[in-house]
Order: sequence, then structure tokens, then C-alpha cells
Amino acid sequence: MNVSEAILTRRSVRSYKDKDIPEEKLHKVIESARMAPSARNKQDWKFVIVQDEEKKDELHEAANGQKFVKEAPTVIVGVATKPEDEMKCGVGTGVVDVTIAMDHITLKATEEGLGTCWIGAFDQEEVKDILNVPEGCRVIALMPIGYPEEELGVMYKERKNPEDITCRDTYY
Repeated sequence: MNVSEAILTRRSVRSYKDKDIPEEKLHKVIESARMAPSARNKQDWKFVIVQDEEKKDELHEAANGQKFVKEAPTVIVGVATKPEDEMKCGVGTGVVDVTIAMDHITLKATEEGLGTCWIGAFDQEEVKDILNVPEGCRVIALMPIGYPEEELGVMYKERKNPEDITCRDTYY
């Protein structure tokens, strides 16, 4: 599968098979995050791999009861370790860097036949408490990952037309 196929195949998966992810596949997925670009190559991130059933159940509660959080065999939690750092343009590096790395995870997972789902609806402090995330760090996203109940395949995704989301030389 090439990158274009992974982009067209990837979708939010909310139903997973009761099947563990082989360590080799999980390593490949994490390696894709590790190789993501980051501001000044600081790599100010940590990825918490959650497979403990009790912790997944607690994360499920912290994520507004989204059941697939506890049903997925693994949840990868992306944490910015220095969220206060900013680029010269005033945008925080932590959110951007972890988001890029998490997107690498979604695409590599798709290539490996795994499904993922971005979770941004969660209680920040509760998740930090569950996972012992230190003060000063910020949880950016929770990402359940596992074998999807329904086969992944290229599918139509409703998207705006290119001319509706782009402009040339000036914002209009």
C-alpha cells in the first residue's frame, strides 16, 4: 500500500475485533511516529501505549464513555512534554508535533491492516491522572488502535472541493 492508498483507506474506526496487535506491528506503528518531523527536531513527545484493561476502562470513562476506547486492544496516548514552547509564528510546537506524529500512526496503522480513531473528547486532567502524566505536559489525543470489525478499503469521503479550501497568493 502506498501513501495515497493509505490516505484514501484510512477512516475513523469505532468497532474492533477482540484480537491483540502483534508486537512487531505495534513497533512499526510507533516507529512511524518516532520518525515524524518536530520543531527543531526536539521530539518533545511521549506516546503512552495502554493495553491494561483497567486503565482502558478508566480512559473510556474519561473520554465521555466512548465504548470503543476500552474495546480496542490498545490505546496510544500522545503527550506533548513541552506544550508551552512556541514557534516564532506563535503556534505551539507541542500540539503541532504530536499531531503530525499521531497522523503518521494513523497512516502506518492503515498500511498494517489496523484501524484507528482520533479522540479529542476527553477530560485532560483525568487522563493525566490515570496515566501519571507529569504536570507541565499536555495530552493531545487518545487513539484506539486495533483490527477493525469491518474490512478497511478505499471509500468515498465527503470533502469540500479543492477550490473551496485553497486560494492563491492571498487569502480570499
